[in-house]
Amino acid sequence: MRTTTTATTTTTLRAVLDFDLADYVRHARAAGRDHLDPGLRAWMAEAYEDIVVLLALDRDRLTRQERAVLRLAELVFQAEWKLALPDGESPQEVAARGGGPLDRRGKRYQPYGNVRLLNHVLGTRAHVPDGAVERACWQAIRAIAAGWRAYEQRTVEGTEKWAQDVLPSAAQLTERIARLGSLVSLTAGRAPALRPASVEPPRHWQDYLLPHGRADILEHLAVLPQTTQHDEVTFLRVIHLVEATTWGVLARVMSAAEWLRAGQWEYATECLERAATMAAAQTEALLVLRRTMPVEHFHGFRAATGDASAVQAFPTQLLHIHLLGVHPEKVEALGEATENSYVLMHQNPDFEPLRSLLRRVPDEGSGQRVLDAAHRLDQELFAWRKVHYGVALRYLSPEATGSGGTSGAPYLRGFYQDRLFDADRTLLPQHRAAGTAVLDPWIRARSALSPFN
Repeated sequence: MRTTTTATTTTTLRAVLDFDLADYVRHARAAGRDHLDPGLRAWMAEAYEDIVVLLALDRDRLTRQERAVLRLAELVFQAEWKLALPDGESPQEVAARGGGPLDRRGKRYQPYGNVRLLNHVLGTRAHVPDGAVERACWQAIRAIAAGWRAYEQRTVEGTEKWAQDVLPSAAQLTERIARLGSLVSLTAGRAPALRPASVEPPRHWQDYLLPHGRADILEHLAVLPQTTQHDEVTFLRVIHLVEATTWGVLARVMSAAEWLRAGQWEYATECLERAATMAAAQTEALLVLRRTMPVEHFHGFRAATGDASAVQAFPTQLLHIHLLGVHPEKVEALGEATENSYVLMHQNPDFEPLRSLLRRVPDEGSGQRVLDAAHRLDQELFAWRKVHYGVALRYLSPEATGSGGTSGAPYLRGFYQDRLFDADRTLLPQHRAAGTAVLDPWIRARSALSPFN
């Protein structure tokens, strides 16, 4: 029996190690990920299940390098495993087959945007301090914006080969390149830049584990649009930029909360100021899409996004909760997004969001500096929410539902003015709690993925 298991381990490991990542990326981009060879996707889906077993049961027989390769392969292959069932499955179906909330298959936010790969680059899957997360976020923002700018420059020059259908106008591309240059400039001095990504996607897993591997993941493995339409690349890049900036803000907000509980006003101020700076970059990232992507371009690829929805974006929902608490009118939508519904466990009397903690801060001296920094953060996040609401109004018709089944712009209208302070800088009251959601044990028993859970 042991010999058979060892042979299976060796066969699976060899097949994964021999997998040509450059060929995979080129095939996915050539016709759009929606049209990836079904045989290749089926093989990757089966290999994913084998990798999960190997990492769970045979990790002691693997070398350190083999474990690192398999952990990365698990992230890449899981996305194709989920997309191999495009019609998706209900939470009940997932539970019946023994899966967890994060195992829900279908074209949803996480596999559509290759979000787990992005989190791998940001380090949010490991126990690291908030400063390290912020640094990784700035590095990712710079790498994504610089790589995207170079892609658009090649498009203008006529040398780019993939996702070249339905191009923006020359003026729109020129403005996009300029805005991306400004976004790159915002990252100056924030963190050491990552080594530039390779021009072509590397073939071997080990290449993505080298010092420049994080940039290659962001540039090649994470950007696989479902179609060949040019502006779906814009959509994916903005998803990645918003995720990275949100993680950076979230890390510093959570750290600020701990300093406030300890009465350390100076440290809390620094965290909130850093969060506000990151939030400003988030708005600039979203404006690249808003100012340079025509409405009809979004409609051209929208159907290919499937059930992907920002409601399924973990850091976005968790940031809102750590700032303001669980909004009673969001409970139903969060409960339906099974990947993140465990955030409803913050509906308990022991959890204090930032809004509650700020009420203890004196409005003089170093306490006033805390409140000033919190007010700046509140303004920056409100600016982003206004732009996001404007994007929904612009790109979705009034009768259209949002991605993921929400009501779209009307859904956002109910929350975009949810703030820490009112117009005269008075702290707004805490939400009146709704009845605490009763979560299925299947949700409550999910495994932890990061220090922010």
